[in-house]
Amino acid sequence: MSIFSECTNLKKLIIYKKALALLIRIYQLIRNNVSLSRDFSLCDQLKRAAISVLTNIAEGYYRSQKQSQNYLQISSGSANEVVALLDIVSAVYKVNTTNIQEEYVTLGRQINAFSRSLTDN
Repeated sequence: MSIFSECTNLKKLIIYKKALALLIRIYQLIRNNVSLSRDFSLCDQLKRAAISVLTNIAEGYYRSQKQSQNYLQISSGSANEVVALLDIVSAVYKVNTTNIQEEYVTLGRQINAFSRSLTDN
């Protein structure tokens, strides 16, 4: 039985919804900054990290507790990677990324708290 058994739908998870909303913001950030959008390697890495946050939550959804926690740890690590990449965007392209960085830090904490809560069940 899945550790997510009380959640009938992946899309109802708060961390999933927030990861998706932030992923959309990353794409908008890139699309709205022409010079940044031309830095294909940085944009690709940024998008991949943001995608990883979301997809690792999804991949762990119907797994065992141990596997789910592993996927959630990877997701949290990817959230930290997004923060670091946004530091680069801010430093190199002078784009204010403070708000979205803070939201990714918060999401990483929420993912970790959710992962810890799985051991309590």
